[in-house]
Amino acid sequence: MSREVAILGFHDGSAGQIETWFEQVTGYRIACFVHEAETFEVDAAAENKKRVSQRTEFPRGDTFKGRPFILSPDWIGEIERRGIRKVLPLTPNNRERLKQIELCRARGIELISAIHPSVTLLADARIGPGVWINAGGIIGYKAEIASGVLLNTGVRIDHHNVLEECCQADPGVVTAGFVALRKCCQVHTGAVVINRIEIGEDAIIGAGAVVIRNIPPRCTAVGVPARVIRG
Repeated sequence: MSREVAILGFHDGSAGQIETWFEQVTGYRIACFVHEAETFEVDAAAENKKRVSQRTEFPRGDTFKGRPFILSPDWIGEIERRGIRKVLPLTPNNRERLKQIELCRARGIELISAIHPSVTLLADARIGPGVWINAGGIIGYKAEIASGVLLNTGVRIDHHNVLEECCQADPGVVTAGFVALRKCCQVHTGAVVINRIEIGEDAIIGAGAVVIRNIPPRCTAVGVPARVIRG
């Protein structure tokens, strides 16, 4: 059985850093990076001038990180023609990533997870396929992490949490027990969610927020304590 995996996405903060450890940890081989678009142009020098670090890498022509870079709206057809039947979904936009996952399921493409070796998984945690958990994460007792979830550096998910498909937590997010992060919600850097709280589908929690009440679907909440500012 082929061990080749296509990585959906190319951003240096996610797909780029995974390239440094994914193969050693999982035994899979990165066959290519994929971007679902017709065109892609970037001035790497100009983009780096906007950042405090000048070391962000971008695709060049048809390569990224020394691997093939597939640029196509029909990306799934392209990887199928190359005989690739496994993908790691890292496209940053939650809804776009969900659509890609649904397409993979319809075409029989297997979802592969990437869990950094420094991550702590406590007893009876359930991790679905197609999940990324970055360095230093803690996944609590009986937590449930669904497909397409992205958990960045140092995220702490406590006991009996339920994280639905394609939700995302940025670095340093902390959730207490029995929290629900519904489909495609986004929790930004350093936010804290107290116990028994539900973050609704497609909701957005601002950086540093402290969430002490349920947040309805498709709302934006910020502050300490968090309050809805858009819905």
